[in-house]
Amino acid sequence: MRSRPHRHDSHSSDSETSDVSFQMDSDPAATNSATDVSDLDAPPAPSRDAKPPGCGRRQRRRGRACVTQLTGPIRPSAASATAQPRVSGSATTKVGRINKKSDQNAAFQLDEGDFSESSEDEDSDSDSDPEVETDHESSDDEEDDGYAESTKEQREKLRGRWERFCRRKRKKARRARGTVHLNWQHPVAVLRVATRRILTEFFRFCLRLSTGKDGRKLPGIGKLSSLGQDWKSFLRYYEAATGSPLDEELGRKMNKRLRKLALTEFELDTDEKEKTPMYIEDLVPLQETVLRTQEKRFWLGLQRIQQCLYNVMACFTVNRIDAMRNLQYKHLQCSMQRDPRGGPPLILLEITNKFAKKHMGVTQANTFVIPEILYDPSLMLSPHSFLLGILLRNEAFRAPNLRSMEDLRRLFIGRGRQQLPLPLKPEMADYYVFCRVEAKRGKVTVNPKLPITKATLTKQIRDFGEIAGFPWAVFTHRFRYGGGTIINPSGKALTARIHVDMQALMRGLEPDSELMRAVTRMGRWMDPRRPRELTDEQKASVEDDPELVKVIEKRDRLALELQSQSRKDEVQLARLKRLKKAVTNTRQRLLYALRSRIRREFDDEQAVIDIEQQLAGTAVADDETKEMLQNKDRMPPELVTLNEKLMTWPTSDSIEAEWRRRNEAVEAVRIYCDVLEGGPPRGRRPQAVNYVEEDVVMEDAPVTSATALSERDRFFQAAEEHIRMASEPLCCFQCFADPGQADSRRLKHYPYHRNLVRHFRDWHVDDRRCNFCGDQAGDFQLEMHWKAHVSNAHRLLKCR
Repeated sequence: MRSRPHRHDSHSSDSETSDVSFQMDSDPAATNSATDVSDLDAPPAPSRDAKPPGCGRRQRRRGRACVTQLTGPIRPSAASATAQPRVSGSATTKVGRINKKSDQNAAFQLDEGDFSESSEDEDSDSDSDPEVETDHESSDDEEDDGYAESTKEQREKLRGRWERFCRRKRKKARRARGTVHLNWQHPVAVLRVATRRILTEFFRFCLRLSTGKDGRKLPGIGKLSSLGQDWKSFLRYYEAATGSPLDEELGRKMNKRLRKLALTEFELDTDEKEKTPMYIEDLVPLQETVLRTQEKRFWLGLQRIQQCLYNVMACFTVNRIDAMRNLQYKHLQCSMQRDPRGGPPLILLEITNKFAKKHMGVTQANTFVIPEILYDPSLMLSPHSFLLGILLRNEAFRAPNLRSMEDLRRLFIGRGRQQLPLPLKPEMADYYVFCRVEAKRGKVTVNPKLPITKATLTKQIRDFGEIAGFPWAVFTHRFRYGGGTIINPSGKALTARIHVDMQALMRGLEPDSELMRAVTRMGRWMDPRRPRELTDEQKASVEDDPELVKVIEKRDRLALELQSQSRKDEVQLARLKRLKKAVTNTRQRLLYALRSRIRREFDDEQAVIDIEQQLAGTAVADDETKEMLQNKDRMPPELVTLNEKLMTWPTSDSIEAEWRRRNEAVEAVRIYCDVLEGGPPRGRRPQAVNYVEEDVVMEDAPVTSATALSERDRFFQAAEEHIRMASEPLCCFQCFADPGQADSRRLKHYPYHRNLVRHFRDWHVDDRRCNFCGDQAGDFQLEMHWKAHVSNAHRLLKCR
């Protein structure tokens, strides 16, 4: 005889069958936030003697056994007397999310008809019906709901904060006894019965959070819109955890409560964030900065070309950053199109963004058609120059003999046809247009099947915007602001700064749209003199900040205590490590805040200085030409050639001359993709060079070899002579002859010869090829031969 399962087994290990349990405690705060039983409008529990129609005692017993095997023994909690979950078919409750398991148990209730065999049903079935297969995926697992990765990250952030809130409440409940409170050990169970009071306490807890993961300081919630975003993410987490959305009435109450909480108690900022748009006029100085500046360097020239292409594509297609960086070769279509106005064929690029934002799980893919513009006054704004250069560099065209722009210009369209497709290689379909470039120990590798990371792309465009002199951070969405203003002039989406000449409209005059566009775009506030780094005096002023002084005193006090102890305590050592990290984080945070304040106040302070200098007649002359010469002196020759080819103007009406101009620009892009720039600059930033009149070479002065060489060339010439002639050289010959290293690394002089020997043993003892001697020495198979060459030819005597 089969025994019935014990329904009141208190030692059962299945904690999921009891979603809510109550314990005794004496925390008054927990009493207020614990069990708002009046909010649980639950019906009375169904009678145990109630029999479903057509179901005998034996069949009911078998049904209960089946439920027990699948879900474990059912044991009611103390709250089940007041809040019993309804079975399927009952009316909805005010909080219809108490126990999800009860609905699952009701689904497994069996009738007598389920066990009786019917020949009529078997005869009606066809032999061609497929077999019923079991779904291996559990229905309780979280399914892919089609949300973007960033949305899922925000949802996970709120999940972590809810669990952190429950841990805090459980810790508080342990210190009190004798009062009824929720079982905070199960966050999802508490979430199902959460009332307005509990949710209000949770968001007040979030607003007061000051530290996050690993003790890092959080920026905090300062705007009402940020709190609203957290509320939306919490609703997504609630639905994913409980399986049902939040009750509508509770949601309306929480919206009112959160707004009152944000405005009265925490006084959050209600203003909309700054949304100054960027137009094509702002793209010109940004592109010039990317092509000219040496304040930011890459490992490979391909990275600089990709950044130029990204800026142009973001401006022309107004796509989001994820849709841009996930662009692959299979999303590109290249073709030669017949010009309807007559003349030579034109190159057409068609770009389909497959990673656009989804609606109801369906991607709204957009295809952008970008034709070639002949006699374009600026080739650095042409996506054809950069994209075709990258494709030719990778030999991506399926036609094996199509390797240069000259080959492409020789193509023609047959009679009766409108286009000539230029297909790409199918094996390169998964290559990313904006691929990832990495460097390990100076070795640069290109990963075409991995996209550039979002953090890298965001930081690059922000840094170039700062170098160009923009007051606010440059990010991809600014091009969407400008493009949306042009594409949708209906005025349905108003910004904080009105882009319409309202005075002219009200007076019946012709609006000056050109002037209004010039005064509302981001380039209006651009100033290349805007500081990017703090001076030594400004950095030293941070050391006197009371917050930093307090943290330093704590660190020094604990360090002195540990020095006086003969046996170190592991707990104290860990605390000292945390204090050291706190000092570093506090200093960096204060430096960042000071830098932001100086950049924000630069416009007014510099304007006063300029006004006084102009009124006094002592204004400094425009030194843009000197700055360009200084940058040109620091740029490598390949970058100088690239700038010259991309910044040429049409000088002839001849189509052959225009083709030659565009072909040279694409060829310069293709060549520069493989140039090794040396990586990001290391160490402190070089101080600005103060040019004086004596340093300028007059036109009448005779040009000698010394004046013909640039400053960079003179440094390299002196370093090469030192490597060849010094008895104990202080400069590494391997680093000097490696074009992939930065200039600071190639020209580095070590204080002593033994330091150079140590550097060689750590970095170059396994090279087996001399970069300085090249093919003259050849490759060395054995380490002893390599060391012998280093000792004899380059006088590293202690290396052997």
